Amino acid sequence: MRKILILMSFVLPVALMAQTRPAPKKAVDRKPATKDNIRQEKPTVYSYMIMEVVEVKSKKEPTVLQFKFESLDRRISDKYQNSFKNVKTVIDALNKLGQRGWELVSVENRRYFLKNKFVAKKP
Repeated sequence: MRKILILMSFVLPVALMAQTRPAPKKAVDRKPATKDNIRQEKPTVYSYMIMEVVEVKSKKEPTVLQFKFESLDRRISDKYQNSFKNVKTVIDALNKLGQRGWELVSVENRRYFLKNKFVAKKP
């Protein structure tokens, strides 16, 4: 009996001093996110175009570069085809396209892939 009282004198204060944590909140207590709380952004729409560089060689005249444009919108292709007849180098062509908002995406053999978000049609 004496041993039990001695043991209880050590265990009881420790048990009283022990603190318990509150239980975590359940998922049911939280409100689900609504459409108003979720920030929705519209996807960016781009227009794509391919510029192909063709070398025209002749024996009497120096090599001349021609630029051929391919786009989903035929009007854009024709417009750039006509306006780039006097351009002499690829650098000048890329600079001119850059001023008009076109970004160079990739280059593969003499084909330049470009995108522009300002020319794209709005959905």
